[in-house]
Amino acid sequence: MRIALIGSRGIPGKYGGTETFVEELSKRLVRDGFRVYVTCESDKFFEDEYNGIIRIHIPSVQGKSLTIPSINDVVATLYFLSKHLDDVNALYYVSPDGALAAIFGRLAQKKILINPDGIEWKRLIRRVQFVPFYLFPIYFVTMLYMYLMEYLSCNLPDIVVADSLGIKEHLVKRYKPRRIVYIAYGARELLPSKLSKGDEIKILERFGLKPNGYYFTVARIVAENNIHMEIEGFKRTNSNKKLVIVGNFNKKDPYSRYLFKLAEDNENILLLDPVYDKEVLGVLRRNCFAYIHAYEVGGTNPSLLEQMLFKRPILAYDVPFNKEVLQEGGIYFKDADDLSNKMRMLERGEFDLKLIKKTQVKRIKRQYNWEKVVREYERVFKFLIGGKQQ
Repeated sequence: MRIALIGSRGIPGKYGGTETFVEELSKRLVRDGFRVYVTCESDKFFEDEYNGIIRIHIPSVQGKSLTIPSINDVVATLYFLSKHLDDVNALYYVSPDGALAAIFGRLAQKKILINPDGIEWKRLIRRVQFVPFYLFPIYFVTMLYMYLMEYLSCNLPDIVVADSLGIKEHLVKRYKPRRIVYIAYGARELLPSKLSKGDEIKILERFGLKPNGYYFTVARIVAENNIHMEIEGFKRTNSNKKLVIVGNFNKKDPYSRYLFKLAEDNENILLLDPVYDKEVLGVLRRNCFAYIHAYEVGGTNPSLLEQMLFKRPILAYDVPFNKEVLQEGGIYFKDADDLSNKMRMLERGEFDLKLIKKTQVKRIKRQYNWEKVVREYERVFKFLIGGKQQ
């Protein structure tokens, strides 16, 4: 079976959850005998191979936080179909931005899957709070466009893939797609090798950190992920611990500038650039006192799943998507004041950490296991391409 995954920034994953998902799924499909193509944002057209996956590099607008996915996906689809029209059975667009490009895939009579991801148009509502007023019209038009993409992503493909039960419910209620399946993400293992405690301490010392001495977050730096709420809540605790946030900070971005200003008077707040070394990232995750996940819009988040593997306390924003994933494995907060209060309670030992750890382990094994996820995808591909029953 021959599958193309279109719509990520590329592999290996160096941006966000979508790229992590594409890499983890692709390598397992290749292992199981699939031929897999992945489009990647680049500065010129070329093709190469990465761990058995054929990468199709496409010139694109790209930066720390700037990309134009719909245009990039159209270019990628047209190039791919011109070069590999007869080489694939199905095109899987891994974000709703690909809905426009999927029209060309449909015209080429290919089987189409689309993952609408989170409720993307709502992200713009959150982001507009942090941009100059003269940009409001652009954000409003973009919001309408993303709503259109969500509509198309539910009415154009042969199969709609929802990575969250909450997202599936939203899509069914609003758009009634003719065929929709729920398939979660899996949790990526970051520390397959055994590091000594001394090695881990040396890695922490690079960042001026000690085991259990910091709260930790890995996130895309966008308003709907509520990094500002984390900083505000942490500052109100007057904790002796540190707050470490790893993400794609960009001094040209209004929201990043807002966060820098918010954190500038507190030396215990560390705003770090992305960490792509899996071993280093694993050490940072494993040794944190607690992890904070303030994402508000979206489905199942791969970064949250990665953290669950380390069985640390997780402070999560109180929205249905996070509760669906964590259940009793999370400590939930509603705003910055509530986060501050939960931090103080956690430091006083007022939560059942044994239950939290037990629940996280159970959820990963039963629901967010990559082998389970890839088997479900393979069943969908076989049903779509070969007409076999799911």
